[in-house]
Amino acid sequence: MSTPTVRWNRYGGVAIAVLGFVITRQFVAETVQTESTAAFLLVSLPPLVVGLGMTVYGVVLAVGQFSSVYVRTVTLWCGLGTLVAAGLVAVTQLTMSYGSAVDLLASSQPLVANIVLSGAVAGIVVGDRSAANTRKRREIQRTANRAALVNRRLRHDVLNAAAIIDGHADLLAADPGRTNSVRAITTAAARITDTIEEVGQIATPNEDAELSTVQLDPQLSAAADDCLDAYPDCSVTVESIPPELTVTADERLRLVFEELLVNAVKYSGEGPISIQVETTPQSVGISIVDGGEGLDDQQRALLEAGRFPEYDDPNAGFGLQVVRLLVDRYGGRITTTEGADDSHRVTVWLPRYAQSGSVVERTGLRVPTIGRAMTAGLIAGVAMGGLYQATTGTMPVIGALYGVSHIGIGWLTHLFHSVIFALVFATGCRLFDIEQYISSLPQAAAVGVGWGAVLWFVAAGFVMPAWLLAIGQPATLPTLEPIGLAAHTLWGLTLGGSYLLLGRSGRFERVVGRL
Repeated sequence: MSTPTVRWNRYGGVAIAVLGFVITRQFVAETVQTESTAAFLLVSLPPLVVGLGMTVYGVVLAVGQFSSVYVRTVTLWCGLGTLVAAGLVAVTQLTMSYGSAVDLLASSQPLVANIVLSGAVAGIVVGDRSAANTRKRREIQRTANRAALVNRRLRHDVLNAAAIIDGHADLLAADPGRTNSVRAITTAAARITDTIEEVGQIATPNEDAELSTVQLDPQLSAAADDCLDAYPDCSVTVESIPPELTVTADERLRLVFEELLVNAVKYSGEGPISIQVETTPQSVGISIVDGGEGLDDQQRALLEAGRFPEYDDPNAGFGLQVVRLLVDRYGGRITTTEGADDSHRVTVWLPRYAQSGSVVERTGLRVPTIGRAMTAGLIAGVAMGGLYQATTGTMPVIGALYGVSHIGIGWLTHLFHSVIFALVFATGCRLFDIEQYISSLPQAAAVGVGWGAVLWFVAAGFVMPAWLLAIGQPATLPTLEPIGLAAHTLWGLTLGGSYLLLGRSGRFERVVGRL
């Protein structure tokens, strides 16, 4: 199965969010009973919370920094679970007479709604476990590939070098003046030493070791210098790299670029080679560009798909095997392209931050940032809801958007909206690089208030009254009341301040990062 693209994060997450919202709004909310407090708390509230939580989960997948493999797996299982649950309901109706089926749906609508919702949630749970198993299998495969590479290197390089030493040692014994033999022995011994050192770095069991933030510029410069030392006639150009540009890796990152540069020299005839860097909010792409003949199909499959050779073929490229193993370890990916000017490009995409999965993405929020946004949204939602309820008592109106004009439903759905808009706020800050400008409370509060004003005008002024009118509730379009502006200003002020303060709390990030 091919590696899914980053589009799965956006579309898969949105699909789950939309599905959760539709199930909650069209089925679960219609079954809510508010006449009895006990029945509401025990029967109606739990599925409503689960349904809205499913929607939030979908939004988190859409804006978060998750592996596309993970998002695809969860999305497909969620859809399958929903279809199976809906199929069970449909089969039940088909096996009954028309009148009995109508009576069953009318009398057991809460049961039907909960069955459909349970199918979707069960699919998510199964998908999450399936994705975890897939990731574990990939880790096991990387371990097997690493062991196979160690075996090949030992057999190919060390044994060959040992045979050379043995043969020339015999010649040296017969004629001590053979300087060529001495040189061959020295070269072979150095090769053995280098190979053993390299094998030691690759063979170290480190799947559970923590990756760290590595400054990119020194790694690329050192790799280029090593290449020039080995091949003085080649030309390697490194474009200007900001000193603050970092990626998530370890001390072996330099090996990745050394091996790619050596490979480029071999296939470009020591022609000019350039190292180019492009950045996105969440990842860095480092390209090795040369004018050589390019990689063959086996080498391309090794780098892009991780298909390791099953036999000791030096043409498969021991160095390229090292590259693939290390980039996999860092949570990155590799692409190869042929340029219109006959140039050949190998691009290594590395994450700036640790990934929740095995494939690096170009957009998305880190898990601690998601937790920070959701927590700040809840705090801001409580502040805004308290002002609304204290001044106008209109919290039940928000519940009416879901067909139930009840203060409990109003609070629940209001906090749900607040979390969603807080996630959008955090996503906007990251995509438009606003976070660097909100380093103080006044700045963060100003950005939050601006976002609150936008929501007051668009969401509260037009979307909410249009929604109420669509379901037969009285409303004025547009509804731009001063109390609404004040409430949204308070919401934005609280959101911006909480988001900044939680971000400064190292303890909060550590706790969320462990979840």
